[in-house]
Amino acid sequence: MKKQWVLFLGIAGSILGSVWLVRQVSQKPAPEPVTITLADESARIAFLQEHGFPDGVCIAAECVQLPAEGDAVYDAYAALQRAQGLPLDEYCGESATRYTYAQNSPEQETLRAELLCHESQMLIGAVTYSSTAPETFTALFS
Repeated sequence: MKKQWVLFLGIAGSILGSVWLVRQVSQKPAPEPVTITLADESARIAFLQEHGFPDGVCIAAECVQLPAEGDAVYDAYAALQRAQGLPLDEYCGESATRYTYAQNSPEQETLRAELLCHESQMLIGAVTYSSTAPETFTALFS
């Protein structure tokens, strides 16, 4: 009976240890925060080109007020920015400028990119989406 008990504990320990190891290996660490300053239009265009948005044309620039507390959509947007290492959370309640870019090519005419810059010109948000489904956004870079 003692041997069965020891065998059971050994198997249970092995299983629990394996589960713990798999969880530890599969968890992605949070990216290090990045500081990206985009001082002017040429810097924003160069940034977009570096990240797979080669023919961007600015179609809008508007001042926006970041909410102090978010709803479900904003929370998803903020989570996406955290995953990219952008410091959006540090600027809740402040104002920023949202730059919207369209692809200047017929085959990608509905593709948009948005860059959200704090007044210091620091990039705090970046997404791409289709103009036909703006609620479905993805990270501009990772």
